[in-house]
Amino acid sequence: MTKIIDAIQMCDEKIFTYKKEIEEIKKIIGKTPRFIIINASNDEANARYIKGKIKEGEKAGLDVEVVKFEDDCNNEDVLNIINKCNKEKIPVILQLPTFKHLDTESLMKAINYNVDADGFAREWIGEINLGNDKVLAPATPKGVISLLEYYNVDIQGKVALVIGKSNHVGKPLCSMLMNRGATLINANSKTSDLSSLVKMADIVISCVGKQNLIKSEDIKEGAVVIGVGFTYVNGKQILDFDVDEIASLGKAKFVSNRINCTGKATINSLIDNVIELYKMNFNIK
Repeated sequence: MTKIIDAIQMCDEKIFTYKKEIEEIKKIIGKTPRFIIINASNDEANARYIKGKIKEGEKAGLDVEVVKFEDDCNNEDVLNIINKCNKEKIPVILQLPTFKHLDTESLMKAINYNVDADGFAREWIGEINLGNDKVLAPATPKGVISLLEYYNVDIQGKVALVIGKSNHVGKPLCSMLMNRGATLINANSKTSDLSSLVKMADIVISCVGKQNLIKSEDIKEGAVVIGVGFTYVNGKQILDFDVDEIASLGKAKFVSNRINCTGKATINSLIDNVIELYKMNFNIK
């Protein structure tokens, strides 16, 4: 029997813990911990993601501030906010994507690692590659690992297939799985004979966002299937594999839900990153 998993219960439990931690931080620093989201775009998906981050952040007790720029902004405008966060040690993220005329890469690099709530800084990626990912990591891979651990998915010694090679999701997720003893296979949307790799995998995590990329009949008996990537079909956002079809076969042990799963776990992990940055910056045990 395939179980459709979501992140609702896990995130609710973690938010309860985060509220206690944030209250302690507030007592120590004498003010409510702040978290700043820079939105330099008019992207509708960005607005939706930010709304979720505000809701969950405030639920945990954070003071979440969104700095919205219009399309006449320039790099210096955004950099001024980043420099303010660096100076005042306020955790910050630059919501991606940004306006095309902005130099996103240089802006991302301008965020000091000790306020980088996304966990994208080279210092954090370096720590992950050295096996140290328990404190801070990119929020989406961290959320996926949290889900696997919450549902007691055995990672050590298992064959894990990660489909995707992005610097912010696919690559760090590979390292984090290897840190936990997985035998790792990394593929991408252009991998030839992807189906043979899917057939081998005990854990399949798809981070691409390409409809019908994974053939449901290739799923191994008792496998765990997690969808991270998504695409749009007829204006509706869906995961990059057909969850319902995979579930109906009854072969997989766990399949992630289309909604309230990896996206919700990502936001939850982002809040965890914010808390860890405050602990680090203010020497809070």
